[in-house]
Amino acid sequence: MAREDFTIRPGRRDDTAAAARLWMHSAEEHAAYDHVYDTSPGAENTMRRFLSEMVRGSNSFLFVAVSGDETVGFISGELREGSPAFRSKTWASVDDVYVLPDHRSLGVGRALVATVSAWAGEKGASGVSLQVAAANERARKFYDELGFREISVYEVLEF
Repeated sequence: MAREDFTIRPGRRDDTAAAARLWMHSAEEHAAYDHVYDTSPGAENTMRRFLSEMVRGSNSFLFVAVSGDETVGFISGELREGSPAFRSKTWASVDDVYVLPDHRSLGVGRALVATVSAWAGEKGASGVSLQVAAANERARKFYDELGFREISVYEVLEF
């Protein structure tokens, strides 16, 4: 596929509604992997408020991918310190990343991750970290291609 014409830019407060809608699409896809990702009532409003806080923080990030006048992807997260029991590391921890299906495999996701990597470097971070749903094979392959490596497995025991 050809590279899409898009722009990556820092998210603004007026981007949070579009990013929250994209987050809802992401949540729907994740719920197909496991019911632990089922959303609560009002999840979109909660995400809008959460993303508004991300925009205001100096150690958090929201970047959006815009094609024409449409927001087609976003990535958000914050700087997090590693455990004090290990060698000191600060990570740009990605909480959420999503690209609309019609805009995948066109460079949008790569550009979003590259933007966070550059931002993290400017902040003095040691790297970028994220979690990915175990059943999301496409995303796992994507992150592997970008050079991420699996270092732990997140497991749950439900009652």
